[in-house]
Amino acid sequence: MSRRIRIIALTGTVVLTAGLALAGCTSDTAGGTDAGSETAGSTLSIQFVNPLPNYPSWRAIGDCLAEEAKSQGVDFTESGPTGSAMDPTTMITQIQSAIANKKGAIMTLPASDAFGPILTQAQDAGIVTTTFYGDGADDSGADINVGVDWTELGKLYVEAIETIPGDKKVGLMTSADTGIGKSWMDGVKSAAEGLDDFEIVGEVYTGDDSSKALDQTNALLTAHPEVNVITTNLGTATAGTLSALEAKNLTGKVQFLGNGPDNGGKEALQAGTEYRILMQDLCGAAKKSLVATVEALKSGEAGGETLQIPMGFIMAGTDDYDDLVAKNWG
Repeated sequence: MSRRIRIIALTGTVVLTAGLALAGCTSDTAGGTDAGSETAGSTLSIQFVNPLPNYPSWRAIGDCLAEEAKSQGVDFTESGPTGSAMDPTTMITQIQSAIANKKGAIMTLPASDAFGPILTQAQDAGIVTTTFYGDGADDSGADINVGVDWTELGKLYVEAIETIPGDKKVGLMTSADTGIGKSWMDGVKSAAEGLDDFEIVGEVYTGDDSSKALDQTNALLTAHPEVNVITTNLGTATAGTLSALEAKNLTGKVQFLGNGPDNGGKEALQAGTEYRILMQDLCGAAKKSLVATVEALKSGEAGGETLQIPMGFIMAGTDDYDDLVAKNWG
C-alpha cells in the first residue's frame, strides 16, 4: 500500500534547493553546532545533517533551524561535510551516527538514492525524519518533506526564459542526471515541450561543486556554441558561469538565469549580467519544518503518513528583487 501524503497550507510561499542567503556562524562539522545542551538519546533531540554547511543559503537554513529549536526548547545539533562540494557518503555516515545515538529526529537533504534506505532505517528505530527537496514517496524514508513541485518549478524557469526575444538555445547546468538534478531537468523539459522557439541543446553537471562551474560552462559552450541561454537550479554555479561568459566575451549575448543572490548573483542581477534569479523563503521554510518535526516528536509519529510542506518560488528581476529581500527572501 502506498504511503499517504498530507499537504499543509502555509502563509506565503517558500522554496530549496541546494543550491539555496544569510550570513551566519560556521558549523563545527566534527561535533555539530548546538542549540541547547545535546543529550544522546533525548526524545526531543534533533540532528540536522547539513549538505553544505559553509554555503550561505544552507548556512541560513541551519541557523534558522537552530533559532527555532531554541524557541521550541529542544536539543539541536548540526553536522555536515566540509569543503565546497556535497559529500553524500559523509552525510550518510553522520545519519548512521545519529541513529546509533538514538536521536529523536533527523533532518537532511536526500543527496542520493542511498538516503531512502538509511532514513527508513531511522524510521524503523522510531526516529522522526524530515527531508528538504525530497519527494515523500514510499521509499523516501521521510515523515516530513519540505518539497518542490518540479513541474511547476520547470514552468517558472521556462516562462522566464520565454520573455527573452528570439529563438532560445538552452543549456542546462545541474548537479547530476539523477536525483534532484534529474527532477529539475525533467520539470524544465516538460514545460518546454512543444515550444517552437525553445530548444534544450545541452546539459552539464557539477556535483553542486562551485569549483566546477567554470569548467562545465566552458565545456557546454565548446560542445554547443549555439547556446544563447544557460540556466541552473544551483546557487553554487553562479560565479563560475558568469566568469566563463565574461572570459569568452559572451556577457549579454548568452543570457544566464541562476538561483539566489549568493556567489555574485545579486551584483550580477543589478549589473544586468544575470537575467533572472530564483528567490526563496529559506528561513520561513526552515522554521516551519522544525515546528512540524517537533510536533511529530511529541506525538510519537514516525514511519506513517508523510507531511508535505510545499515550497513556492519566484523568478526575480530587478523590478521585484528589493521587495523580496525586504520580506526576508533569499
